[in-house]
Amino acid sequence: MGNYKSRPLTSCSDELKKKISEGYSVVRSRLSDDVRSRSSLGWTEIQIAAFEKPLATFEQLLSTENADIKSAQLLSLFHIICAGHSESQLEKIRFLIKFLGPTVSKTLMSSQSANGFTALHIAIYRGDVEVLKTLLESEIVDLNQSGRHLLPPLHLAAMIGDSAILTILLNKGADIHITDFVHFTALHCATYFGQESAVQTLLTASASSNLGGAVNDRPLHLAAAKGLTKVTKLLLDAKADPMLADDEGNQALHYAAKSGSLPILNMLIKHIRGQNDRICSRNLYGDTALHLSCYSGRLDIAKAILEYSPTNIVNMENVFSETPLHAACTGGKSMELVSFLMKYPGVDPNYQGQDGHTALHSACYHGHVRIVQYLLENGADQSLASRAFEGGSLRHLTENGISRHSKVASAIMALNRSDTPSSNASHNSTISLDDQQTPVIWAYERGHDAIVALLKHYASKTVEGDVCSEYSSGESSYTPLPSPMGRLTSLTRDKAELLQLRSALPAPFHLCLAEIEFQESIGSGSFGKVYKGTYRGKLVAVKRYRAMAFGCKSETDMLCREVSILSRLSHPNVVAFVGTSLDDPSQFAIITEFVENGSLFRLLHEEKRVLDPAFRLRISLDVARGMRYLHESAAKPVIHRDLNSHNILIHSDGRSVVADFGESRFASQREDENLTKQPGNLRWMAPEVFSQSGKYDRKVDVFSFALVVWEIHTAELPFSHLKPAAAAAEMTYKRGRPTLPNQPTAQFPTHILSLVSQAWHPEPTSRPDFSEIVSNLEPHVKSQHTDISAPSTVSQLKSQWEQLSVAPPQMPKFPPILSALNGIAATGTVEELRQRIDNNGYVVNKL
Repeated sequence: MGNYKSRPLTSCSDELKKKISEGYSVVRSRLSDDVRSRSSLGWTEIQIAAFEKPLATFEQLLSTENADIKSAQLLSLFHIICAGHSESQLEKIRFLIKFLGPTVSKTLMSSQSANGFTALHIAIYRGDVEVLKTLLESEIVDLNQSGRHLLPPLHLAAMIGDSAILTILLNKGADIHITDFVHFTALHCATYFGQESAVQTLLTASASSNLGGAVNDRPLHLAAAKGLTKVTKLLLDAKADPMLADDEGNQALHYAAKSGSLPILNMLIKHIRGQNDRICSRNLYGDTALHLSCYSGRLDIAKAILEYSPTNIVNMENVFSETPLHAACTGGKSMELVSFLMKYPGVDPNYQGQDGHTALHSACYHGHVRIVQYLLENGADQSLASRAFEGGSLRHLTENGISRHSKVASAIMALNRSDTPSSNASHNSTISLDDQQTPVIWAYERGHDAIVALLKHYASKTVEGDVCSEYSSGESSYTPLPSPMGRLTSLTRDKAELLQLRSALPAPFHLCLAEIEFQESIGSGSFGKVYKGTYRGKLVAVKRYRAMAFGCKSETDMLCREVSILSRLSHPNVVAFVGTSLDDPSQFAIITEFVENGSLFRLLHEEKRVLDPAFRLRISLDVARGMRYLHESAAKPVIHRDLNSHNILIHSDGRSVVADFGESRFASQREDENLTKQPGNLRWMAPEVFSQSGKYDRKVDVFSFALVVWEIHTAELPFSHLKPAAAAAEMTYKRGRPTLPNQPTAQFPTHILSLVSQAWHPEPTSRPDFSEIVSNLEPHVKSQHTDISAPSTVSQLKSQWEQLSVAPPQMPKFPPILSALNGIAATGTVEELRQRIDNNGYVVNKL
């Protein structure tokens, strides 16, 4: 249920294609900028002559002093001549080459403008075949020079669709399989821009039609996604394989179904006819091509797919617990499609997905009034309730005839989850009444009042029509809105929990928010916001819970659990608990010590700090000590369940503390009852938690710790190119792990290499305890602190002097560490070389 409601609006492939489009748009705009005249913006006489004057004027002005001159945009005379429009441009090129000589001419020809392009790029972009031939006849041009934007000349020719230029470049020896900044070949590029003649030229020159791009997206995928019928036929005729999938599991059939191109779909089906099971292939989200056609509301596509598919395809669920009928009701784009599916053999309008929601739930949630009415008039039961997915509590997908692959896909139901902990985690694995929601609750929650009224109308019609059967059955088909009495029951239960906590909590921990001077907000989450504040002269962090909204699940249990755990903890490497406010639901808050430098995530990925090797080890040791205390030495041992770089905070003296216990649990004797859910952040989640295969123990924290250590030593997110759930699936089902060197390196010394390899072992029993981890790290941390190597270059000496100049005097042993925490930013060179990570944890390479 929760999985479906927070379903992402776009897939990874959609986001990637958007970034690709933006990238090519930037390239085009910058090329356009390079080819325009700047005669009125400071060009010299020789530059103006190169652009538009006759040859005689150019020859008269050219001299050894100005032959290699460049404009403010770093345009050489070769750039300007190629961008110009005089009738004598060819003669100007030959004269300039003769004047400069081959060596200097080759240097200038390979030089790049401020926008990152060579003269060859400009000649191709303008589509000037004669200028191109003149440049190439001198043999001073590198045909594969990509420039700063990693755009080879061949790709530019494919982009503009000039077959003549493509042929010239290929005949002169251009690499037909060289890739650009998104790992596209020239064939990818021609296909992406729909340049049919360019595709034909490249295929004739033996370009491979099955090479993959950055995410293994093939030219055939691009053609199908863009509805390019003729290009698709060319690719299929050239032996493009329609069954190849990209990294998201999408085949060409998926893209054709999503784009709604019936001719392309028919072509693809023709090539895989006789392999009907292939038509049911699923992508990472569990979608078949039929699902995608239903989301798009394409009745014609759905009919074509069903004609050649096995009969069970109509009941296949994706990871969002949706069959094709669900998908059609979610999309809400075609009443005819919904009607067709409802009448199709084997389709049950009251089929409940793995999370219990029906097609009626989907239509209600998205506000499709006409579809809701149609479903109600054709047998949809509005008394069926959705339910939360819990490990072991729901039927297996295989009971409905779905393949084993679906079982794997079902465990990826958390694909919608963000990089923040869920506030809805519960401490038991049963399905409570609060988690069972009928369609009217979904409609009410989304504010679809017309649908609420419609459901009530049909419910009352059912009651009036058969009053006796309602009472004789013992179950009412009437579905009421959340009643005041039900709400009162929930509040009463929450009140009891609060009363119990208040009585058990020592008096010093009871605080009043009026005593705290609030400052700025420093964070937020599903629970509410975190503020910086001052309490009795000391800086504190105040985690304020937002007031509970009507109809939403109470977060009181989360608050009580976190306070109960924090109040029992006291360790230098665990965030210090100051107190809590429990008097008024609108004032619920947890107050902890304020940690000056924020989280490790912020340090590594937002501020891009370069950490000293000794400091990396110290962070790892501090976290390991904190976790050893939680697992072994606390009054009641605790399993954190959400250990990641967001929840590791760094003090100004370099001391690290483990924080955020919203997902934590006491390691009780009844672990089988409360340790079966998916808590915490998917990117750092242990496989046994993500797969929901049964109960798990404190070794899940060891796995997360290994990923944090890897993150510290690489300054990268684990599997940063994947969404969080895709990263978790990679580690769980493919046993993939972030890259480690085969041999020890400066970045990964022997002890770290060994620690990480053991700590993220697939078998929890093979992972070390934190006491063992601490014992292994301590000797190396001591040696690091006492044996900091001397700087070997002037820049390093300067950097160390700067660090020493700002280091606090009370900690002279760690000057490089402290300076990194007090504002010593990474150099420009490092910033240019390092990949950028956006707020969602994806790598973004700026053009």
